[in-house]
Amino acid sequence: QKQRRAALRKERRKRKRQALAQARECGLKNGAPEEEEINDEDDEDNDIAEEERLRLHEEWLEKERLAQEEFRLRSEREEAVRKRKEEEERMIKEEWEAQQRREQEEKEQKQQEKRGREEAVQKMLDEAENQLDNGGPWMNPEAPVTENSENFGTERDVANCPFFLKTGACRFGDRCSRKHVYPTASPTLMIRGMFITFGMEESRRDDYDIDAWLEHSEEELQESFLEFYHDVLPELKSVGKVVQFKVSCNYEPHLRGNVYIQFDTEEQCKEALIKFNGRWYAGRQLHCEICPVTRWKNAICG
Repeated sequence: QKQRRAALRKERRKRKRQALAQARECGLKNGAPEEEEINDEDDEDNDIAEEERLRLHEEWLEKERLAQEEFRLRSEREEAVRKRKEEEERMIKEEWEAQQRREQEEKEQKQQEKRGREEAVQKMLDEAENQLDNGGPWMNPEAPVTENSENFGTERDVANCPFFLKTGACRFGDRCSRKHVYPTASPTLMIRGMFITFGMEESRRDDYDIDAWLEHSEEELQESFLEFYHDVLPELKSVGKVVQFKVSCNYEPHLRGNVYIQFDTEEQCKEALIKFNGRWYAGRQLHCEICPVTRWKNAICG
């Protein structure tokens, strides 16, 4: 920059000397010295102004460079934030889609299993109806043939009735194709049909009119059960410690109103059987049995 400014001053002085030389040749010698002094002062002012202009220009260039650098850094940061946000959104979307696929697969699997169970039940019902239409006896369908003997009390148990082992009762009764194992000793006593409500009485009159019991509300049923509970339990406790006291509210004929009492020992259960079997309660004679049910979680009608 300094060399450039020096070259510019040199070029201006050269042009001025040429102009003065031409003026002298034309006879303008009287005003030449004064004009030269004025021109020298103008040259110094012009040099100062040029230097100031160049300094300001360099400052502007430096500010512009800093601004451009700041803008570049800010753009890079914004771009990094945008890319990170897009990556997070992509990951969230992929996770959501994977979860939706898993839920859809689980839903389809459950629906397929449900259809399989419904088809199996419908097949058994169709076979039973065909057997009845052909004049055959009404009996429990045979279990699948298997050589595994560890399926005691399940549907794959060919010999023993799973309904009787779970609840101590079977809808087929003596006509069941499988064996009912009556235990000689058990801590559980079953009294058939001891708990009776209005709805159960109506169902007993007509097993096909399933809406008859709707006239008996849940509140009335709960109130009837509490009265029955406080009336019967003290008498049962006179024999021994009662561990479980359960009443079946199932409307199936073989489970309707059955009462299950689990005592602390088998001896107490035998004593209760001797004491209560044949007694009368609410106008009905009690029929007591030693029940094989000891695991209440599995006491569900099949």
